[in-house]
Amino acid sequence: MGKINEQHLLDEIRYDIEHKDIIKARLVLAELDSVGLETQKKALFEVSRAEDQLCIPLLAGVIGNNMAIVDTFPQIKETMVSKILDNPDVLLELLSGRGDTISRMILIETAGEIQLNNAAEILLNILQQENDPILISAAVTSLGMLGEPLAVEAISEFLYSNSRDLVICSVNALGQIGNGAAVNKLYDRLGGETDLDMLILDTIAGLQINEAYERLNDILSSEFVHLRTAAKKKLVEIGSMSVRYMIKNLSQKDKDIIIHSLNVLGDLGDSSAIPPIRKLLFSHPDDPNVRFAAYEALGRLPLDKGAFTLASGLEDKVDNVRSAAARAIERNYNTVLSGGIKNMIRSGDVHALNIITTIIDAQCENIFIDLIEDDAFKNPAIQYLIKKAHPDVKAGFYRLLKDSGYDELAEKIASEKEKRAKGKLKVFAVDDSRMVLNIYRSVLHNLGCDSLLFEFPARAIESVKKEKPDIILTDLNMPDISGVELTKEIRKIFSRERMPIVMVTTQDESKDYEEAYKAGINDILRKPFTETMVKDILKKMTGYVKQ
Repeated sequence: MGKINEQHLLDEIRYDIEHKDIIKARLVLAELDSVGLETQKKALFEVSRAEDQLCIPLLAGVIGNNMAIVDTFPQIKETMVSKILDNPDVLLELLSGRGDTISRMILIETAGEIQLNNAAEILLNILQQENDPILISAAVTSLGMLGEPLAVEAISEFLYSNSRDLVICSVNALGQIGNGAAVNKLYDRLGGETDLDMLILDTIAGLQINEAYERLNDILSSEFVHLRTAAKKKLVEIGSMSVRYMIKNLSQKDKDIIIHSLNVLGDLGDSSAIPPIRKLLFSHPDDPNVRFAAYEALGRLPLDKGAFTLASGLEDKVDNVRSAAARAIERNYNTVLSGGIKNMIRSGDVHALNIITTIIDAQCENIFIDLIEDDAFKNPAIQYLIKKAHPDVKAGFYRLLKDSGYDELAEKIASEKEKRAKGKLKVFAVDDSRMVLNIYRSVLHNLGCDSLLFEFPARAIESVKKEKPDIILTDLNMPDISGVELTKEIRKIFSRERMPIVMVTTQDESKDYEEAYKAGINDILRKPFTETMVKDILKKMTGYVKQ
């Protein structure tokens, strides 16, 4: 192509504007890249002098087709918007007419940017009549910027488009409209791709209206793990506005909803949750997972008064529940609780021994050091530390006794650090609850296994790459990376046959089980687990039997 004569270009643009030939004028402006800055400036000046019906679409074409010139002459956008604001009817007329796609896209988006509410009906017509995804996306975006409530139904249809960009555009627009109807449409779209679900969830959570909070609460009962996990995180981030919904959930019959709600209440740390959680415990729920979650939540709440209600948890028949109650007591320990525990262990029977071993395995140092001079506690506690306690637990209490001036007792439990014995089963246990990890540690130690415990799934994945365990036990519902996602990552490295993975969960949902098996797990273990249950699953998966 030969060099363009700059004077000829200027003469041509003047002629086209004078004769209102918009098609030829667009062709001339398309060549602005080929001329110098001064000529560009003069040509754009000639356009700016044209009548609005001609100037506005021509400038829109330059803006849409040549961002380099817009960067050089930012006043182009200012000039176009100024003319539209002076004469908005021209924009409405242009939106209703035809024209090149890029110019129309710019004009459609500008209608939203300047909040031209009179354009809403025209924009809705574009959604109904156009097939071009560029124009549809522009109209959806503009209606979102206008916050047009009548557009919810029309925009929501594009949530199911084959174009991912258009789906994302529709999600953002509904979020900008932000009314109850928009929230419901977004909620209905959940259950597809994880990334898209997270965008929708973020959008719903960002709307500070009751309908948004209610829908986040509804998601706790979703059949999809990633949605439940993300919803819990969002409800915590929302803060005090979530509390009343979580408290209301405690009266539901669905145990999974109750457990999720207790988890959120514990994370929120709002003292208003204490009375309803106590009420729940007083009703003595049949499901031990509910009792566990309730004590775990209370342990994270500010129990200034009434902490004595925690003591009954130490008499629960389920080990995990006793551990949760012990940790809660440890954080709220006082003289009333001290007296209560002393009365509980005075009998010296098997129930008293269970309480004492729970206090030790849960590493409750405040309780331990307070009771150590009581013979009903001291003798069985020291014997358990000598004969059965995990080496890490033993080492911790050794240091505690030394630091507290009980040198003689410390020496009684002191022993050479245990070395890893050949033939021991190497088990990785993954759970976001430290309390559950403590239980794993004691159970696996009693079964003669070597265990590595992971609170964060990402670290477990990295460790698997460096050190192959014989089996992995993983929780299902964990923040950031769920048990299903962890399994998918590990299956990229090891097959089912080479590394068994057992999902350990409170969930009853068959959909969860289906998703977990599809991801690559070998079996499922229900919480709350006992030592016998863990022994059986280890034998089933690996053939391991404690020597």
